[in-house]
Amino acid sequence: MDKNITIIQIAEESGVSIATVSRVLNNTVPVSAKTKERVQKVIDKYHYTPNPLAQGLILKQTKTLGVIVPDITNPYFSTLFSEIEWAAHQSGYSVILCNTAFSAVSFASGERRKEETYFQMILDKKVDGVIIAGGQIDLCEIGDSYIEALKRLASTVPAVVIGRKLPDIPCTFVNKENDSGIVTAIRYLASLGHKRIGFVGGEREVYITESRLDAYHRTLLELKLEDAPEFVATSDYYMADGYHAALQILDCGTPVTALLAMNDNVSLGALRAISDRLLSVPGDISLVSCDRFYDGEYLTPRLTSLDRHNDLLGRHVIKLLLDKIQGLPAQDAVDFSPELVIWESSGPAHL
Repeated sequence: MDKNITIIQIAEESGVSIATVSRVLNNTVPVSAKTKERVQKVIDKYHYTPNPLAQGLILKQTKTLGVIVPDITNPYFSTLFSEIEWAAHQSGYSVILCNTAFSAVSFASGERRKEETYFQMILDKKVDGVIIAGGQIDLCEIGDSYIEALKRLASTVPAVVIGRKLPDIPCTFVNKENDSGIVTAIRYLASLGHKRIGFVGGEREVYITESRLDAYHRTLLELKLEDAPEFVATSDYYMADGYHAALQILDCGTPVTALLAMNDNVSLGALRAISDRLLSVPGDISLVSCDRFYDGEYLTPRLTSLDRHNDLLGRHVIKLLLDKIQGLPAQDAVDFSPELVIWESSGPAHL
C-alpha cells in the first residue's frame, strides 16, 4: 500500500484530469456516476486522504475565500456571514472575514480608503475568491478610487458583490433589493384603513434607503394616501435610530396610524418609542418591518415583517462564487422577492 500516493497519481491511474479528481474529493461539481466510481475505486484502493496544502499547490488554490462586510455586529451581516461560512465549509473551503466598519457617516467625514486596504489584504492572502457584502458599494454615489480598486480586485480573483450592478467591472453582482415588498406592505396597511403611514430608519444617500423611500412615496401617491415630510425620519439601521426616528414622527403633531420600519432592528427601537409615548401596538399604531432579521414571532407583539429570504442569500452567493472559480456557466437568477409575514403588530386603523 502506497500511503504517499498523490492526487496526480490518482488522476493518472483513473484516466481523468486532476480537476476531476478534485471534484470527486470535494463533491463541489457534479461528475458522472461512471467517472466518479472509477476515481473512487483508486481512492479506496490506496486509502487516500487529501492533504489540503498539497492540493492547493497542485491546483494553485488555497481553498480559502474572503468575505468583506461593513459591520459584523449588524444582524443582517452576521447572519449572512454565518450562512456563507457554513456553505463554504460544506464545499471544503475556509473563510477569512474582513470587517471594515464602513458607514455613510464615516465616508462623508473623509474615511475613504479602508475598504481598498482590505481589498489588497485579501489579495495578499492568496484567496481563491471573494464576496463583498455592503460598504461603499451601497452608496448612491461611489468614489472613483473605490471603483478602480474593485476593478483591480475582480481582475485578479473571482468576485461576487451583493449589491446593484456597476458597469465595466468583471464581478458577479447579486441585487436582491426589490421594491415590490414596500408596495405590498403599504397596500396591506391601506386595506386595513391606514391613510397616514410613516417611514422610520435608514441612512440617506444609501441605495437601499433611497430605493425603499422612492417605492414608499410612489405607492402613497398611487393609492392617494397622505404624504408629508414629517412622516419620514431617517437616521441609521439600528435600535437607537429606530427609537429616535419614531419619536420624531410621533411628536410631529400629525398622528400617523402606522409605521414602516427599515428593518427589525429599527422596529425594536420604534416599539420602545411607541410604548414611551403611552401608545400601543397595534391598538394605536401598526408596525411593519421592511426587512426581517429575527424570529419575529417571539417578540411582543409578534412582528409583521417582510421576509427577504436572507437565509438563502449566503448559500446562493457561495454557489455563484465556486462556479466562477471553477469556470462554470453562470446560474439562473434566484427570486428573492419579499414575502409579507403577517403577525400581531399590524391591525385596523382607529383614527
